[in-house]
Amino acid sequence: MKRRWAMIASGLLMVAMVLGGCTWFGQKGLVGPQSIEAGENYILTFHKLPKNIEATIGSYGGTVRAVLDEIDAVLVKGDADFLAAIEGVSGFDAAIPDLSIDWLPDIEPKAFDSEHIGSDETFYDNFQWDMMAIDAPGAWDAGHTGDGVLVAVLDTGIDYLHPDLWPCYAGGWDFVNDDDDPYDDDLDGGHGSNVSGIIAAADNAFGVIGVAPDADILAVKVLDEYGSGAFGLILEGILYAVGEGADVINMSLGAYVSHSGYVRTGAGDVYVGANAIAGLVNAIKKTINYAESQGAFVVASAGNDAHDGTGDAGWLHIPSDAGCTAVVSATGPIDAYFCDGTCSPLSYVDWTLDPTADFDLLAFYSDYGPQIDFAASGGNIDLATFDPVSAPFPGFLHLVFNCFRGGWGWMGGTSQAAPHVAGVAALVIGKNGGDMKPSHVLRELRQSADDLGKPGQDPYYGHGRVNAAQAVAP
Repeated sequence: MKRRWAMIASGLLMVAMVLGGCTWFGQKGLVGPQSIEAGENYILTFHKLPKNIEATIGSYGGTVRAVLDEIDAVLVKGDADFLAAIEGVSGFDAAIPDLSIDWLPDIEPKAFDSEHIGSDETFYDNFQWDMMAIDAPGAWDAGHTGDGVLVAVLDTGIDYLHPDLWPCYAGGWDFVNDDDDPYDDDLDGGHGSNVSGIIAAADNAFGVIGVAPDADILAVKVLDEYGSGAFGLILEGILYAVGEGADVINMSLGAYVSHSGYVRTGAGDVYVGANAIAGLVNAIKKTINYAESQGAFVVASAGNDAHDGTGDAGWLHIPSDAGCTAVVSATGPIDAYFCDGTCSPLSYVDWTLDPTADFDLLAFYSDYGPQIDFAASGGNIDLATFDPVSAPFPGFLHLVFNCFRGGWGWMGGTSQAAPHVAGVAALVIGKNGGDMKPSHVLRELRQSADDLGKPGQDPYYGHGRVNAAQAVAP
């Protein structure tokens, strides 16, 4: 997968410009081409999981890694002889190579005053235009902060030692290392920590604030320090989140697969077979459907390659194109600030002092198409004028400012847009009760979104840019 482009500077803030979630900017190249050979990992899917499947797999020479009863699937390791034999088992559907690939390439403004709970955060007024764009302060003022709502974040983990994140940390699991320590070791600064902060960074008069600052974060680490992870880990992560009672599941990650049998990686396309692709997409759909049936509202980023979901050479972006409850495109400003090249990010004036700022421009990188349900703040850049070498800071300010591992910084992408929707969903559930059905949450978000673009659902903004205040209005 294409990955994020990052730049780090020293100082009080961890400053970085990052686009996360299948990013268009550049290619990290840390995941090499993978061939499908004997003795590798597979996802076996069945129409109905046979009894004693573990014994059966063992008798054919395979090794069971995990049994996913909820979706009639098994994660295994086996050779060519095993695969040939297992096809004869009753109910067998498909053997899907379990590749490990790179999943991360990631309103009118109003003045805030002391009545808003976020205005006393150290960096809030200057940098968090994204909260203004969705009117999160309006929801906070009405007393809605996501209290009692559990949001699972499938990502690189979380910096649970971070002062803005430890108050919301509710435990989790590291599927990469198979232990209960989902610490974020993402080499690009902490993608999972950033996503978690957008959702629920604490209201603690310090740092930043999240959309739902009283919600709890269940950290589900399915991606390693490079942003890579196997397909099976994503399935396991979703099922784990459901088992832990997650009200919302956020997946700011994505991979492209082709109906013709290819998987796109950061180092090129890998052929796995059309039947395997069909089986993979079906397995993801089945897992998401199960999550929804158990009451989890599933949010996914749309992707950052400016792909048209109706006609870009047959490529599917998963999980977003596999039936998630809410698929999110990204919006953001591009021209609200100018700099002579000598100023620092801390010297800029408050976003609220610029009455011309338009936060609702579709981001140049955002995927679009009929799969889009909502738009939200993801950050944007005017590539015609942006110079990351001589004057990088205006570009940073147009991205989303929130937590990094060990600090704070700017990231941009549909990876940042999706957690804004997950946060608003948490506000809605917090208002209406934890047993609220996903379909009812979806209805509230649709009815309260600010319709942008063509009237009704359109391929760029879906049903509109989410509006937190209107979503919890009486």
